[in-house]
Amino acid sequence: MGIRTSPQSARISFFSRIALLYSQILLLVVIPGVLVFHYAWAHGRSYGLFVLTYFPESSFFRPFPCAQASVVRVEANKKWYLNSQRIEPDDLPEALRAQIGGRTSCIVFFDAKFDLPYAEAIHAIDLIEESPGRVVLLTPETKRVHIP
Repeated sequence: MGIRTSPQSARISFFSRIALLYSQILLLVVIPGVLVFHYAWAHGRSYGLFVLTYFPESSFFRPFPCAQASVVRVEANKKWYLNSQRIEPDDLPEALRAQIGGRTSCIVFFDAKFDLPYAEAIHAIDLIEESPGRVVLLTPETKRVHIP
């Protein structure tokens, strides 16, 4: 007869193989996950869009340093307006700087029509951010509120 092995040692050998396989699979999943997370969110490269919405009750809007709020409106037919006057997109940051002057924390309301392409809205927000003003998004709810 051959060498007899106990059924318990065969069971331990089976479970150790399963544990080794599980740890290898886990390692293959965790390492790429950590690398993707690190490259996607590390180093502060991207912060997304920083756009405020207007709430009259908010203490953020109480100290209003500008005499009049500026409104940038963009329509889908590529017509841009600054305070109801037609303006070219390239001239917008300079016009806002001239209007705001040396003051900080002035708000610039951004009004986009519903059919405006997303890329055009992002471009407008980027141009407004080149000025010293803070971008505040006008929503249908805030359009009904009186803004100083």
